[in-house]
Amino acid sequence: MLSLLSVMPLAAQSLLTLPASHNQQEGTGSTNVPFGRSTPTRVQYAYDAVLFSGPVTITAVAFRLDGGVGEAAKLVDCEFRMSTLPAPLVAFASDFVSNRGADETVVLPRQILTLPASSATATPSPFLAPIPLPVPFAYDPANGGLVLEILVHGQPPGTYSLDVTYVCISPDLAVGPSACLGSSGAPVRVESATAQVIWGRPWTARVVDAPPSAIVILVLGTIDSGPWSGMVLPQDLGGLGASGCYLSIDIAGSWAGISGGDGSLLFPFTIPNNPGALGEWLRFQVAAFDATANPLGLITSQAKKVQVCGWEPVARLWSSGISAATGTREIGMAAVVRLTVQ
Repeated sequence: MLSLLSVMPLAAQSLLTLPASHNQQEGTGSTNVPFGRSTPTRVQYAYDAVLFSGPVTITAVAFRLDGGVGEAAKLVDCEFRMSTLPAPLVAFASDFVSNRGADETVVLPRQILTLPASSATATPSPFLAPIPLPVPFAYDPANGGLVLEILVHGQPPGTYSLDVTYVCISPDLAVGPSACLGSSGAPVRVESATAQVIWGRPWTARVVDAPPSAIVILVLGTIDSGPWSGMVLPQDLGGLGASGCYLSIDIAGSWAGISGGDGSLLFPFTIPNNPGALGEWLRFQVAAFDATANPLGLITSQAKKVQVCGWEPVARLWSSGISAATGTREIGMAAVVRLTVQ
């Protein structure tokens, strides 16, 4: 029997960075939660199920220090727990109990953990050595997100800054042909007025240089090339009497308004409160009525697109001390970790 066991292959292991977008990318912040404080600390880090491709067994977890920062070794009295988040990430609660699944497991029993010293100055920093979990955790994303709860029962003073997820920027990008000119000799323009396009948050499209007090139509689309509704995008509207004007995106939805005396107009929206919106592109274009610009009496802007860049589908809840029932809740904020899985 022993000889048979000796030749049985071990389960293949792989590394999984959460969130994957940060595998080679530095976050825009750092955190002293939970290891860089001088007091007991509790934190729950939540990682949405969309970050996993299927069920895994988690056997180790590794952290990384904030980029360009070296730290001295530190001893902390701590334990790790894992469970399946019992609610969607958007319902991540401000009390610790509500975020623990029925499968909560103490994966690292309370012990004195040695956090290694590092003199690395790279950005991002390399991941620290994995911390083996004496009790592996079987996790299935079909049942919800993953919660990593860390309880620091005691620690000496001293920093230990971990890398956390970043604050994103969403520049708008031009799509298709340039705008056609209005009767004033200037084109109508549209732009994203929101620097950070984030799910669950407002997003505004801003129109400028439209004819004063004109009807303006904003369209949102899903594609910016190829066949659509008997046309091929971008579609030249010259055949309709608007030479040099184009429809550059499909029309998935449309909204109308009246421009102000300065030719400006805002179209406010809210991105769906769903982590699945992360990475989606918003395509938008406007048309303005301008009776003397061309026979059609209509001018179009250049189309634009902007990507939903955040929040990352993560969250955290933390408290200074380990006896509090509630803590500070932050969606989109979590330590960047690397799991060893099989």
